[in-house]
Amino acid sequence: METPLTPHELHLFSHILWQLGSGQGSRTLRQETLENVCALLQADFAASCIWSSLSNTSRHGVSWNIDDKAMREHASTWQYIDPITPLLRAKQRPTLVDEVMPARELYKTPFYQHFLKPCGMHHGVNVYFIREGEDVGDLRIWRAKGAPPFGQREIALLQLLEPWFARALPKDDASPALTAREQEVVNLVSKGLGDKEVARLLNISFTTVRTHLNHALKKLDCANRTELASRFRH
Repeated sequence: METPLTPHELHLFSHILWQLGSGQGSRTLRQETLENVCALLQADFAASCIWSSLSNTSRHGVSWNIDDKAMREHASTWQYIDPITPLLRAKQRPTLVDEVMPARELYKTPFYQHFLKPCGMHHGVNVYFIREGEDVGDLRIWRAKGAPPFGQREIALLQLLEPWFARALPKDDASPALTAREQEVVNLVSKGLGDKEVARLLNISFTTVRTHLNHALKKLDCANRTELASRFRH
C-alpha cells in the first residue's frame, strides 16, 4: 500500500478484524461485517454470497444498502445471466470488475441493465474467500455512478482482509454434495423429464425418484424443482 492507513481507516480495519475474531464460525458474520467493509472502502453497496461449484450459482446472499427485492430477483433470475461473477471467482484474488470485462461491454449486458443499473451499482470490486479448496463466502462491493472507480488501494485493503475472512467464515456444511443417484435424477429433471420417465430410465420406483429429488432440493437450498432445474441448465 503506497500510503499508510488513516486513523479512521485503521479504526475500521481493526474493528472488522475484531468482528471476524469474536464471531468466528458464525453464519451471520458476512452480514455483520458488510457495513464496516463498505465504510473502509468508501463504497455505496455490498453483497455477499457463497459460490457453489456444484451448481455454479451464488447462494445464501446477504447485502448492505441493496433492496431485498433486488436480492431475491438476483437469486431467482439475474444470477443466471451474470457474465462477470464466474470470471471474478476464477481469479481467486481481489479483482476489479473492469479487469474481467471493460465497462463499455458490461453496460450493454442485460445483467447490468436489469440488475446493476437499477440498483445504482456502477464500479465494482470482488473477492472470494476459499479455505481448503472450498468457498466460504465473498464480498461484492460497488460504488455508485459519479463516484471514483475502485483502485489499487482498495485492492490492497481487501488483500489484507482476505486471510482473516477465509479463516473466520464457516464452511457451508449444511449443503453436502449430491450422491451419484441424486445427480442422475437432477440431470434428467433439468432436461424436462417427469418423475415417471426418470423412474423408467433409471429402473427405480416413482417413490424413490421423489425421495432423491427431495434430498437434492434440500441440499442445494432450492424452493422447487423449477429452481433446481434452472441451476443445472445454466
